[in-house]
Amino acid sequence: MFEAIHKPTGTKVALKKLHNKYPAERQVARMRREIEIGEVLNGHPHAMPILDYGAGHTWFVMPWAQATAAQRREALREPAELRALVDALASVLAAAHEHGWLHRDIKPSNILSFDGRWTLADWGIVRRPRGQTTKVGRTGLYIGTEGFAAPELSGTPHEATASSDIYSIGRVIAWALTGKMPETNLPLLPPPGPWRGVVRAATHQDPQRRPQTVHDLLALIDREHAAVPEDPFPRAQTLLEAARTGDAAAADTLLTLVGDHPEDYELHVGVLTRLDTQQAGAALGRHAAQAHRLLHALAEHVDGNDTHIVQFGDAAGVVIWLHGICAHAASHRDWNLLEEAAHTMCTWDGAWDQWNAQDKIGPWLRALKSEAASVVAAVLRDHPESAQHFSHIGDDHTADPRIRQAVRTSAAD
Repeated sequence: MFEAIHKPTGTKVALKKLHNKYPAERQVARMRREIEIGEVLNGHPHAMPILDYGAGHTWFVMPWAQATAAQRREALREPAELRALVDALASVLAAAHEHGWLHRDIKPSNILSFDGRWTLADWGIVRRPRGQTTKVGRTGLYIGTEGFAAPELSGTPHEATASSDIYSIGRVIAWALTGKMPETNLPLLPPPGPWRGVVRAATHQDPQRRPQTVHDLLALIDREHAAVPEDPFPRAQTLLEAARTGDAAAADTLLTLVGDHPEDYELHVGVLTRLDTQQAGAALGRHAAQAHRLLHALAEHVDGNDTHIVQFGDAAGVVIWLHGICAHAASHRDWNLLEEAAHTMCTWDGAWDQWNAQDKIGPWLRALKSEAASVVAAVLRDHPESAQHFSHIGDDHTADPRIRQAVRTSAAD
């Protein structure tokens, strides 16, 4: 390889030339393969372009690269830099594999930085598409670079598949993150983190147990790098404690956090219902849409889920908390909140029939008057299984007639 000036463009280039005036056919064939794959990948941003070549395939010219991956290993320890290199390799190899070509010699010195992007060069031992081999048996029993080459390349290199190139990508990743040169047939894994699982899978000794295509490799990388959802429960507990000191902003934030996780049983049953009902009622009253979502989600948790079985004590606690929200809404003449909370309260009461909760709801129902009684009576008619729990109020002449009529109707049903 020589540094030269490309006369047509006046730019600095790399001239790759065979030493001998009359080179062996094997050497010419290797350079011919490099030129051919260069033409196949012509225009690909991550393939080092071939600018010119000799008719006899004894030389070719490519741009002068700024550096190799080997020279920039420290930079590759940065996650974004390493991902850019891997994506570049994946992109150009996907194009080559699509046409049936395998590189078989991916290593840091063959990965070149050119015009601000990574390119893959030195395709001299590329395997042509099946059926296009120039000379059967010429490959020999071992090709590639020790440590970076897949183990099958030491026995049957012509039978290699895309998984052989994927193995080499895994070894390049391990080299970049550990700073160690890989040794043949010895595992090399980066420190714990998302790349460790990628390297383990990509460098499996059995080619069939590696990702079989570049697409499979990228899917594995995306899976391993996917953000791990933060557990909202610890933060919810912190907000709850702050709200208990009278911090209204913490109460608002807590409700927003719970609302962002409608599927989370523990947040709704274990945290939300421990928030003071006056604080919760005031916050829900300020945000009608949020109140609707929270109360609807709480109603959906009435039967628990695959991992949470509703305990009687929890059910009673939910109903008592919802009664507190109803009482707050009624006292503040917030009819929308009263209606929403009463529906959720009756859903839980109808399902779990907890006496200690009903001992609080009963006297409250007797005391309801005017618009509040009208709103709650309509809700009771929609929940006959809950209204039946208060059928004794039907004969209480101190209760509002609309409440009495609602519970009597449920008893008749």
